[in-house]
Amino acid sequence: MLGRYVLREVLVPYLVGVLLFVALLTFDLLSSLSGVLLSRGAGVREIASLILYRLPWTLSLALPLGLVFAILVGLARLIRQSELKAAYAAGVPPLALLRPLLLLSLLVGLLNLYNLAELRPKALEAYDGALSRLLYGEGTPSGTLRQQLYALEGLGVYYAEEVRPEEGRNRLFGVRVVDEEGHIYSAAEGIWDREGWRFTGYVLEGDRPKPFQGLLPFPALFRPKESLGSRDPYDTSTLRELWARGQVEAGARFAFHRRLADALGGFLLGVSAALLGLSLKEASWAFLGVVLLIFGYYVLWTLTAQLARYDVSPLLAYLPDLFYGALASFLAWRLR
Repeated sequence: MLGRYVLREVLVPYLVGVLLFVALLTFDLLSSLSGVLLSRGAGVREIASLILYRLPWTLSLALPLGLVFAILVGLARLIRQSELKAAYAAGVPPLALLRPLLLLSLLVGLLNLYNLAELRPKALEAYDGALSRLLYGEGTPSGTLRQQLYALEGLGVYYAEEVRPEEGRNRLFGVRVVDEEGHIYSAAEGIWDREGWRFTGYVLEGDRPKPFQGLLPFPALFRPKESLGSRDPYDTSTLRELWARGQVEAGARFAFHRRLADALGGFLLGVSAALLGLSLKEASWAFLGVVLLIFGYYVLWTLTAQLARYDVSPLLAYLPDLFYGALASFLAWRLR
């Protein structure tokens, strides 16, 4: 009964918090696109489409951030009216009040995982298409990637100056391949299908180049896509596609683990906020707790993204989660 009461105190602020973050992020989007929208004479329908397609990306931030806001604001009201003190004085252990908040945090984390894995990348691809039609009048962004290097164990190193997606295959330009035996292949262009890279060019065996026409095995097929909105080559790839790309791209491996870490981070942020709120003595500290939890996670999240540029382990994506997991464990130990 008491757990449901605490949960009710949190759900209304959570709805308000999510709507607040959605409104702020949507306003920021419209501000950044204001020049384009005005110069292209975009109507209500085009603007609404951009906002709708961008909504899953907005929710991927609003769901966990709104949870931190809601839990600490809800618990602050209980502290201000001395209801938590009364519960503790009646013999209710603080951790008993944690259970409903723990379940809420888990639900939010699972919902955000599905959003990050499937909804957000597909919506961002639709967003790119709508933005492209607004900018260029027709078509969708090509998704062309440049200077792509792939290394697959046992098959060698594959390089293309450009990789352009087509229906059921990719078109290659400026092909260079070094196989596991040290043979060097080159071609002006080629095709990447489900069997491998097909092209007509030359192979260097010894000191002389020889004509080559055929197939080099390369089993990892995916559509290369670069988001027009973010210029991130991984934003519009689903979690399954990221796994396939991660077999041959170090950057995709980090992006794959970053998606999982973000979903886990939402859960840990909620748990940390709940434990912090249950341990506060004064309601005035709740607002500071919101700021510190969100700001701290953002700092660590940004740090791992910067370190990823130096080809460090993709597991570094879980650094913010490790820190907040340790923080939650410490707060739980203090409340026991």
